[in-house]
Amino acid sequence: MNATANAEERIHAQVVQTDDACAGSLRTLMAVWAVLLLMTGPAWANITGITGNVHGNPVQAYDPPRPCPWHASHVCWSQLTPTDVTLIPSPTDWFKTTLQSEYSGAEWNFYYTGGNSNMNGTFDVAYYRAYNDCPGLMGAQIEASFVPDPAGSIISDVLWIQTYRERWPGHDVSAVDDMNAGTGPGAMPGPFYPYQDEDENPPRWQSGYQYDEFYDKPGDLCPVPGTVKSLHFETYAIWWDDYFNADGSITDVRSDGHHVYIHEGFTWGYELHCVPVPAPGSLALVMLGLGALGHGRRRRR
Repeated sequence: MNATANAEERIHAQVVQTDDACAGSLRTLMAVWAVLLLMTGPAWANITGITGNVHGNPVQAYDPPRPCPWHASHVCWSQLTPTDVTLIPSPTDWFKTTLQSEYSGAEWNFYYTGGNSNMNGTFDVAYYRAYNDCPGLMGAQIEASFVPDPAGSIISDVLWIQTYRERWPGHDVSAVDDMNAGTGPGAMPGPFYPYQDEDENPPRWQSGYQYDEFYDKPGDLCPVPGTVKSLHFETYAIWWDDYFNADGSITDVRSDGHHVYIHEGFTWGYELHCVPVPAPGSLALVMLGLGALGHGRRRRR
């Protein structure tokens, strides 16, 4: 076990303890060492891959072969892009720029540690699928989790940070998928993905480290005929040196801002299409021929 892993294990154990004076002092000391070591320590590949249902199924979700209720004589469908959930070994420049543009200054401090051996295991995908509820929302649905390596992982429970890019003609916006995106009460504060484990538990604050699963079902109405909407996501597993209290407030362990360690992640997303209804018998061919276009927008259940 390397020095970086030892440091992060010690701070992990201390963060979830009660705030007596001795524990608080030790937490502070270990946190300082963790920051220094994570910034300078060696790196090894730690997330070895993505398992489970990584291949989208279905990749495309069509309207019935009838006119779209919003656009007469048109048919709409959603398509996964990429078609497979894809591992990101280290945070991308786009992710870093998007995150730091919204969370800058002394309060939030980010360390990009993809490949650090403190987090060993895999991402497991329960499902990744396109859906189409036109004239309601169309988009994608995904559930994934971090599975620690049975041989050992210093970090066994994670939080998630997600950024997205939404595009359609005349619109191109990148943002952090946080509670500032218009989510309701109960969402997790800060840059974290607002709904941790929401598919199994109602939105609630959890003290300690009880998260592992990630779930999302973004969608939008069908696009203007002849155009494409798209939504691209990058989702990362993270660990931090602070913790949530039962009421949702954050305890800043060292009173020096929040230190967030961002490990590997994965990318996923979808496109939305709306085209004229083809001649009878040719709908499937049109869907296959046009299925490689575009990108879409965002919101939550």
